[in-house]
Amino acid sequence: MTESLEKILAGEKKYRLKQIEAAKFDPRINNFSEISTLSKELREKLKSVPWLSVKLAVLQESRIDNTKKAILELSDGMVAETVLMGRKMKKKIKNAEERYTICVSSQVGCAMGCSFCATGIGGFKRNLSAEEIIDQFRFWQRWLCVKNGKIDNVVFMGQGEPLLNYDEVKQAIIILLKNTEIGPTKITLSTAGIMSSMEKILTDIDFPPVRVAISLHSAVNETRKKIMPSHQNNFFEFLPIWAKKYHEKFSSRTHFLGLEYLLLDSINDDEKHLKVFIKLASKVGRVRINLIPYNAVGGSLRGSKEEVIKHWHNILMKSGFTTTIRHSQGADIDAACGQLANKMANC
Repeated sequence: MTESLEKILAGEKKYRLKQIEAAKFDPRINNFSEISTLSKELREKLKSVPWLSVKLAVLQESRIDNTKKAILELSDGMVAETVLMGRKMKKKIKNAEERYTICVSSQVGCAMGCSFCATGIGGFKRNLSAEEIIDQFRFWQRWLCVKNGKIDNVVFMGQGEPLLNYDEVKQAIIILLKNTEIGPTKITLSTAGIMSSMEKILTDIDFPPVRVAISLHSAVNETRKKIMPSHQNNFFEFLPIWAKKYHEKFSSRTHFLGLEYLLLDSINDDEKHLKVFIKLASKVGRVRINLIPYNAVGGSLRGSKEEVIKHWHNILMKSGFTTTIRHSQGADIDAACGQLANKMANC
């Protein structure tokens, strides 16, 4: 919510904000003057307030799959990226809405400095507000309105570390759940492992019961520290203890923890790393493992060979873990995992 909107609504009844909030999720409404539940006088006052806190700077569409990336300009001139990913339907149904997943950013830039991720190259700029996060959803919702498409999954896997923007991310999720048909298990929050915020999730009675995915990428301290400078040496002792409490708080079988593992050639993909990873994953409880092929972002890193990825998948499945190999989408427009870097040139 912009400061001017807060100021205008200061003397109004509290339900006015709820009316505006709900109206902003209706893609048929384009400005405040079209909100019929507001008085004419209030609609006049709101004329100068931007309808969305973001505006499109660049839209790119993949030539190889059903993926789109939007670079959105914020009110201060900074930009953030969000990605729309279409999903193949098992069975084509005439006139059925096509379902989409959107990847949203929680920060401009990132302070984590992971060696395999382009976002951190430019460093951290600032947190996004709850409204700027939500408006990434609203942007795609409006874009899909004329295309008979529907967003039914939201992943916080874009730019930034969501748990370093805890309050705004939490508020954005609460508003999304309240104003859309998306359920909590259709929202995934991915974190590099901010232990203080992970602890806060356990004690925060208002934190929505969304899914959490841990960007692990290695279960060996030296390796994880090398590729993820934010890694703390006691994280592998912390994770199983935290996971046990997490499973107790969110006891539903649908509330598994995601473990994300990016496979890098000759860095974290040998038998030693596989055995240590299996040992750690076994202590975490209900998990689903997501193996991620590396999407090049420059530098000397190389992704693991296809046969190595398949070997990891086979061994993990035989070890009793539900395991998938992520199919990266939008690589040709730098929209795949780890590639978001606010590239505006040559678009």
